[in-house]
Amino acid sequence: MIKVAIVDDHKLFRQGLGVMLAAKDTIQVVEKYESAVQLLKYVQHLDVDLILMDIDMPGMDGISATTEVLKIRPDIKVVILSMHLNSVKIQEAIAVKVKGYLLKTSSDVEVAEAIESVMNGTDYFSKEAQAELIESYRRKDDPDYLELTKREIDILRLVCEEMNSQEIADKLFISKHTAETHRRNLLSKTGCKNSVGLVRYAMDHGFI
Repeated sequence: MIKVAIVDDHKLFRQGLGVMLAAKDTIQVVEKYESAVQLLKYVQHLDVDLILMDIDMPGMDGISATTEVLKIRPDIKVVILSMHLNSVKIQEAIAVKVKGYLLKTSSDVEVAEAIESVMNGTDYFSKEAQAELIESYRRKDDPDYLELTKREIDILRLVCEEMNSQEIADKLFISKHTAETHRRNLLSKTGCKNSVGLVRYAMDHGFI
């Protein structure tokens, strides 16, 4: 029996997914958590084989949470189950060593297949996620394609949290001047005129 925990801030989704997986003979849902912060309080002694992790949650996102989980419990497998089909988020998930990436629109059959595949030692990325990754590499050949650095993406997300340059500098342990330089570079690269434009850009391109 594969022991699974679900981490998602939407109660209805947690309950629905739990009911769906409970019908599977090989899967047992042993815990449900409404946030990554709550999960990390118990993960040290959590009797579970695999965690189904959402990405967008209050307090801590699923990508950051996966990093923390695997520091404490490298034996646990993490599979992302998200509403986002975006190459940036998929690549971030791969970078923190998740074992799978599914969409919340996946069928119960596919979710169960992914869980069993991962527990048998084979990573499982949905066909949609694979196609998005392939398309993202094709887009890089487009002369109009814009690629942001990891630091620029960090700055962009903090701008979307309405942080000013000093707050960004404090958060990332850089100087205010460096933070302002990154902001100016972002505006220049994206063609945005101000922070509102950057927020729209971030939303349109799946950075938030």
